[in-house]
Amino acid sequence: MLTAQRLPRDFQLFIVAVVLAAAVLLWLFTQVIRWQAWPELLLFVVLIAVTSMFPIPNPRAGYVTSTTTLMYVLLSVQQPISAVLVAGSAYAIGHATSRGWVPWRTFFNGAQMGISVGLAALVFRLLGGSPQAPGVTSLLVPLALASIVHQASNNFFVTFFFGKLRQTPWFRTWLIEFKDSLSSNLLTIPSAALLAILYVFVHPATLLLYLVSLPAQRWAIQLYLQQRQIYKRAIDSLVLAIDANFPQGAGHSRRVADLAAALAMKMRLPDPDVEAIELGGLLHDVGMIGLDELFDSAMLFDSPAIEKIRQHVLMGAEVAGELPRRDVSEIVMYHHENYDGSGYPRGLRGAKIPVGARIVAVAEAFESMTAGGLPYTGRLSASEAMEAVRMQSGQAFDPQIVEAFFELNTENKVTSEKRERQPMIQDAGNKLDG
Repeated sequence: MLTAQRLPRDFQLFIVAVVLAAAVLLWLFTQVIRWQAWPELLLFVVLIAVTSMFPIPNPRAGYVTSTTTLMYVLLSVQQPISAVLVAGSAYAIGHATSRGWVPWRTFFNGAQMGISVGLAALVFRLLGGSPQAPGVTSLLVPLALASIVHQASNNFFVTFFFGKLRQTPWFRTWLIEFKDSLSSNLLTIPSAALLAILYVFVHPATLLLYLVSLPAQRWAIQLYLQQRQIYKRAIDSLVLAIDANFPQGAGHSRRVADLAAALAMKMRLPDPDVEAIELGGLLHDVGMIGLDELFDSAMLFDSPAIEKIRQHVLMGAEVAGELPRRDVSEIVMYHHENYDGSGYPRGLRGAKIPVGARIVAVAEAFESMTAGGLPYTGRLSASEAMEAVRMQSGQAFDPQIVEAFFELNTENKVTSEKRERQPMIQDAGNKLDG
């Protein structure tokens, strides 16, 4: 667990700045808050806090809660500054209750959520949104656009923090996270609009109806997250099949994936790219399934056999293409391309080869040389294999990736017998919550 004492000074300042920004907003505009409506504000606080107390671990990273709909009702029926107060305090209470009291994390989460919801509420008002005149242009459209602002702001705070903390580009991660959550958030707009109308025209207590739907919402969220796990199980099955075809190299795919992911992190690539590279490392040899008989030493100099073996990248890319990420398929297809253009299947050169494929190429070469995973290869020591990689820099391998590879070795992350890093695709993570 991260503590404020372990965070770099720049990030401590970032946390303080966000918390102070929320506090200053509340101090400057506290007189605008309709304190006489405290029962309604308290109702929102209780409901948002309760729903955020039951987070569902996200296999990809962080947690998922059922607070989104309530946030959208809040921003549509309350003033922006009231939304800052209610969303921030309620989310902080729920966060601290469910995940433990860590002051800097609790205050930061509450502050960034309050600012995000308050900003969205301001956009809703500027667009002329009002549940008192329900309609497409007066409620649904402003609420939809406000929800986009909320999600963009919330994702920004989280990805910016972790991007700077890990010294990785945050913008691409923000873009992917925003894109992934956009459709599911927009689907909550009709129910949020209906609750807002009931709140205004019937009674604020109608918000309690939301609690009735909470079990069904949690079930729907869990079902959605389970779909992601299906891909992981499919990948695990494919990796087992690869290892079964090549018992001499059992575990080869996982070792390549670990080293490739470590290289990607060393090069400070965004988290989504690291995840794709890890998946590409796991599946790089999936096209080899069923070709094990071609590795008999007597057939190694047989041109038809060699050509058939080279086809494994195309077959593997077709299998990987069933995953919802195109970049994984490209890594599998091009991981045998050489930096000087002498590789296969397309003879790509330099930067035209996807960076993930260039990284997996280095990881696979080193792992194959040190493991001796195939019957016709000898096993090299780590130093011998590293020298072989160095000799191919600029020819088979990207010089920048080779440089990062040697820096990893200097940090004892290449040849270490025990790698501390856990596979990204299996982690729930300890991310701040969106």
